[in-house]
Amino acid sequence: MLEPVDRISVLRAFTRLVERGSFTAVADELRVKQSTVSKWLRGLEDELGVQLVDRTTRAVHITDAGRRFYDKALTVLAAYDDALEVLAPSDDVLRGRLRVSVPEVFGRLYVVPQVTRFVRRHKELELDLTFADQYVSLVEQGFDVAIRVGRAVDSTLQAHPLASTERVLVASPGYLKQHGAPSSPKALREHACLTHSGALGDAWSFLRGGRTQRVSVRGRVSTNNSEAALALARSGLGLCLLATWLVDADLRSGRLVPVLEAYEAPPAPIRALTPPGRRVPTRVRAFIEHLREGFAAALP
Repeated sequence: MLEPVDRISVLRAFTRLVERGSFTAVADELRVKQSTVSKWLRGLEDELGVQLVDRTTRAVHITDAGRRFYDKALTVLAAYDDALEVLAPSDDVLRGRLRVSVPEVFGRLYVVPQVTRFVRRHKELELDLTFADQYVSLVEQGFDVAIRVGRAVDSTLQAHPLASTERVLVASPGYLKQHGAPSSPKALREHACLTHSGALGDAWSFLRGGRTQRVSVRGRVSTNNSEAALALARSGLGLCLLATWLVDADLRSGRLVPVLEAYEAPPAPIRALTPPGRRVPTRVRAFIEHLREGFAAALP
């Protein structure tokens, strides 16, 4: 029989095991020993009188009973967390651990300064900041929130708008002197274009007079890092479509110049993504609002 004080921890461990499929991963996330997670699960199964998990040497498989119990366990945990918020001291103190995934360049330039202020303000909060341009699985990898710029998102995730950023087509003066400037989006097919393999890919869109023109572009160089794309554009290897927050200083200095100024590139949304179908914890809501306010002041 489980001790009453352990039930919530056991339910959290079980739901995360369903989502992550690994005793080791759940133990690391909850900061307990793997043997503790196994003991909790055995106790839960003994109390319920059913097998929730089939254990093999290589994998964890959730039984049909385990799947049914998982849905109910999520409801119980959500109700418990809601009750904690109601009873929490009204001192605006945020507690607990916050796991955040951010893109490499935007995260370093714009998220880190906001995180610094947020952590200093909330001294009882723990924060785990992971940098990755690849999309992560929030549920399976245990992230509370992911910050993403531009790309379409998994429709099952909850998306919280933070800001949007303009994009501009740029080239170095040297490239334009040697190759000339394109007169229209279609003319980009005759130019070397530096593509971002992790974001826009090889299809760029431009707006003019309420109409959208989409053009397939190509070049000898592509990269999944926007700072690398910026450096390549500076070196004169081609035209590049980049966020204004990244190229603003280069435009002011003349290292890069805008191209196709009569056309606009669609703005890129900046969003916070949270797991589907879950109540967003207070610490996550506070973090999202902090970013929204901070980006409004910091982004060009």
